[in-house]
Amino acid sequence: MRKINVLHIYQNSKIGGVQQQFLSLLKAYDRDVFNPIFCCLGPEEEISKEIERIDIETVALNRARYHRFSPGIVRDLYRLMKQKNIHIVRTHRYRANLYGRLAALLSGVPVKIISLHDNYRKDLRLERRIVNKILLKATDKIVAVSESIRKDIIKYDGIDSSKILVIPNGIDTERFNPEGNFADIRKGFSIKESDIVLGFVGRVVPAKGLEYLIDALPFLKKEFKNIKLLITGEGSTMERLKKKAKENNVHDSIIFTGKRRDIPDILSCTDIFVMPSVAEGLPNALLEAMAMGKPIVATEVGGIPEVIKNRHSGFLVPPRNPEALATAIKDLISNEQLAAKMGQAARHIVLDNFSIWSIAQKWQTLYLSILREKGLMN
Repeated sequence: MRKINVLHIYQNSKIGGVQQQFLSLLKAYDRDVFNPIFCCLGPEEEISKEIERIDIETVALNRARYHRFSPGIVRDLYRLMKQKNIHIVRTHRYRANLYGRLAALLSGVPVKIISLHDNYRKDLRLERRIVNKILLKATDKIVAVSESIRKDIIKYDGIDSSKILVIPNGIDTERFNPEGNFADIRKGFSIKESDIVLGFVGRVVPAKGLEYLIDALPFLKKEFKNIKLLITGEGSTMERLKKKAKENNVHDSIIFTGKRRDIPDILSCTDIFVMPSVAEGLPNALLEAMAMGKPIVATEVGGIPEVIKNRHSGFLVPPRNPEALATAIKDLISNEQLAAKMGQAARHIVLDNFSIWSIAQKWQTLYLSILREKGLMN
């Protein structure tokens, strides 16, 4: 075996947390040993183009209707796996997990790994549970990004714990480094040096709980007139949040930046990072803010408590609780020494546990160990 061909499959190549994780991980692979390939079920978009720029092959199946089961997608993936002599298939989220495992089984790919990035919902459809059970035999390893997700898999799918491994997301701690050189973007947003800037980065969707953060702003503005909130990202609840901001009379304090690629610059101008989610796996944006040495206020959901130790590297508050969010933010604004100490602790946690190079090494070790178990390597 000259090089080990690893095929990553995801439903799209838009800008998002999972897609950004691909990009960071692919950069960190040992290219002398592994030949990574990225495939998306939909069209080529931003992340595919960035992956191509680091000299990694990408394939877009250009399937617009991948949410409905399509034998044609299985056929396309089968042909791709045969053509590229794939040794390891790694799939991400339900649709890619379904299509990728079926194609890998049919094409005889030796190693099949699925990655799960989100906590299960209690209303997870029965058909998905059945599919997960059936395809378990076509799966060498299930990898969760947090312990909370691992527990969900065991609870809802009834899968033997020996089949499941936790490998968290990794962060490029050189790109996200508080000592780096960053663009001063405050002026572009008409933010004064004296303003207190709260920051959120991520998908603007219900699971992120942003309405509760907007509901917390009136409490904060009573005491801090110069507070600003930067919401960076796009998603389905954007218009609803803008309406709520006007209803709360805080629309002048909120800046919706839309989709951005200069996330280190965005974080560098932020004083406090807030993650008000009501459901989470292990959010990349949280780890990025921690890597930038930012004090954190986050909700105690999903994998967040696995990385934030309350009152040490940030404040943890209950979800759906604007008053608790406001109180924790006030404590950090009022105590700069505490905020700085928490930011430093957060940075060290990422350096010690979540650097992309150490995470890449965990993945590569897993690949090699499964290949050896199957007698495909010495």
